[in-house]
Amino acid sequence: MIKVYPSEVIGKDIKLVKLAPTIENLRVVFDIIVANREEFRPWLEWTDSVQKPEDELPLLEGDKDSAEWFIKWNNTIVGRIGFVKLSEKNNLGEVGYYLDKNAGGRGIMTAAFELLEKNAFENWGFNRIEVKIDPDNKKSLGVVKRLNYTQEGVLRQDHFINGVYRDTLLFSKLKSEYKSK
Repeated sequence: MIKVYPSEVIGKDIKLVKLAPTIENLRVVFDIIVANREEFRPWLEWTDSVQKPEDELPLLEGDKDSAEWFIKWNNTIVGRIGFVKLSEKNNLGEVGYYLDKNAGGRGIMTAAFELLEKNAFENWGFNRIEVKIDPDNKKSLGVVKRLNYTQEGVLRQDHFINGVYRDTLLFSKLKSEYKSK
């Protein structure tokens, strides 16, 4: 697995980009979170902790060395995708993502995920990609099903969010199962 990830990953219709920690970029990220707070809240425990643009400063400062990017579509930042957990020893990563509801239904997240997967398997030395999804998150389930991820099981009541213990579905794809497009 590589240790330094590129600042930009270019796809056909989208780009995955790192954002400099400028006030303009902080505002862009903050505005997406505010506009989607209700949509994100059931799945992302950090949603309510973002109360002002500056709350995203540690995120953007840490992105320089991370395996996470913002999704740029039609010259606009519309979401985020990347590896929220990595195991160099095991050559695997767990993907996390979110998308502005106004960008939904256009295949953007599927395209971003495909771009991330392609680079992970073809260029960055990954053997396995994992995705953990709440069983009620139908949009995320649609993405992994379109990309032919295998459901491996249910992690029963493995996370506590919004005052409730929730199950998580574990999906994966191996490099040997990946088919280049």
